[in-house]
Amino acid sequence: DPLALNYFKIIRIFMVAPGAWPADVFGEKLSLLVRVHRALMPYHTSVIVIGELYYLYIHKEELDFLNMGHMIIFTFLGVLIAIRSILPQLRKYHLLLTKFVRVMHLMHFKNKGPYYKQINETVDKISYYYTIFAAIVVATAMINFNIVPLFNNVTNVLIYKTEDYTLEFALYYKYPGFDPLDYFPSTTIYNVYLSYNCSIMVCGIDLILFLIIFQIIGHVYILRYNLENFPSPKIKVVFKLEEILKHKGNEDISSEMFDAEENREVRLKLQECIEHHKLIIGLLLLECSEGGAWIRYGPLTVVIYGQLIQMSVIFEMLGSETEKLPDSAYFLPWECMDTSNRRTACIMLHKMQYKISLKALGLAAVGVSTMTGILKTTFSYYA
Repeated sequence: DPLALNYFKIIRIFMVAPGAWPADVFGEKLSLLVRVHRALMPYHTSVIVIGELYYLYIHKEELDFLNMGHMIIFTFLGVLIAIRSILPQLRKYHLLLTKFVRVMHLMHFKNKGPYYKQINETVDKISYYYTIFAAIVVATAMINFNIVPLFNNVTNVLIYKTEDYTLEFALYYKYPGFDPLDYFPSTTIYNVYLSYNCSIMVCGIDLILFLIIFQIIGHVYILRYNLENFPSPKIKVVFKLEEILKHKGNEDISSEMFDAEENREVRLKLQECIEHHKLIIGLLLLECSEGGAWIRYGPLTVVIYGQLIQMSVIFEMLGSETEKLPDSAYFLPWECMDTSNRRTACIMLHKMQYKISLKALGLAAVGVSTMTGILKTTFSYYA
């Protein structure tokens, strides 16, 4: 069972509680608290966004540029989390993950041959280390974001005893009749909880997407290997030129051709390659200058731009590997096949001409060139 792998265990520890990993889909029992939390999270986060907007409205004249930017960034992040928290509850998301774990995972193919096993082990190792990296990023971003206001509060209140010091929060929101300053300890703890949800919904769901892409890339490697190492005919067939050209002569020519039995085996192997290609496509288409600011916003910037860069590079890797499929398909000994198998090979070669890629809303291709354009534009605005 792929779910017994270490990186799936790490995912479960981090992501089941916020509902990003629907463990109940795979037969695990979830507590009532987790199920209620997952169901209410879109509404809960929407209430926080309303509180942030209300805080902005009340304090718009008092906030300086940096604090105003802080509030706007996290209001947008709140909207993003509210939308993303709906995704793990969708039936299509459950079907995608079920197909990923129960059908697509390379563990189910590793007994087909040594190369299958090698690719499975390689992808599992990459997935494990990448999951650990993502978990560290999530934990670091959450801790760093909350530790700066806590440090400032301890320094100013307990050590220097600064007069007229206003307690700081990692996240600000307000409602009519409710002021977080009146409930400072509980609000601080609650903000840590909100930061955790934010980290999981921003990084965790993308982590699952990346793990799926790693598996698809592994399947592409296997498909290319099978195409490039297609078996050749075992015997040579001798043709008499006088029978072909209808002229007298004793010259003979020999050519490698599959016999009837081999052509039946070739048809089965071609069908297997075509089904493998369909499986790959089927899963893919389912889908600061102020003191202390660099500690709080540095990890956040790394997370946001890191996700963009990682996603772009991984999809670019997928595209570059699938671009090699037509060449691999042409390695097939099609000239040795009978007419029926040649037609099948020709159709497969035609289908593999199309690069497997993803487009955002069907418009912009997800890849390095698009990512570079986004980063150039963003950094020009920074300047």
